[in-house]
Amino acid sequence: MSAQNADIFWSPAVDPSVLIFAPQQGPNMTTVNFKVVPADARTSDEGLYIHFVIDTEHFAAICIDGRAPDGPVAAVTLIDQFIQDRVDAIVRFRDAVLFHRRSPDTRLTPQRRQRLIESLRAIDGRRAGATYQEIAEAVFGAAPVNAITWKSAPLRDTVMRRTASGLALVAGGYRRLLLGHRPDQG
Repeated sequence: MSAQNADIFWSPAVDPSVLIFAPQQGPNMTTVNFKVVPADARTSDEGLYIHFVIDTEHFAAICIDGRAPDGPVAAVTLIDQFIQDRVDAIVRFRDAVLFHRRSPDTRLTPQRRQRLIESLRAIDGRRAGATYQEIAEAVFGAAPVNAITWKSAPLRDTVMRRTASGLALVAGGYRRLLLGHRPDQG
């Protein structure tokens, strides 16, 4: 099972891509009637958490009225430092519902995804007892070199950074992956 399909429900406070649904209550607006058949659901004090699929696009949402959408729906967003991530999720949802197209999740670029894969492979190798040079050979396909050449090889620094990054992910840093746009730290 892929992580995207796992039975985990993140709160919108942790994952800004979680949609927040409310029944459409405004004045007479032209809107799309939307019915969700959840692939998975869980009730909580906040509402009904659901996972659902439109075409091949996976979404997670919380329905604040405690019911899966069956009619006009409003996507609500929190106004906080992650508003851009929240709006991006709403746009991906809109594209799937109205235009039947898949919009990219911009939180992970292909390059960042590749670095994450390398980091996790590096930490797996390190935990299995591999040296940094052995990790370079396995993860990056590097040719074996002597110890003196290895000490000054740029790939050595890359492997050490990927291993440190993998350790940080395993220690809980993976939650940062849910956040795409970083708020100002100042």
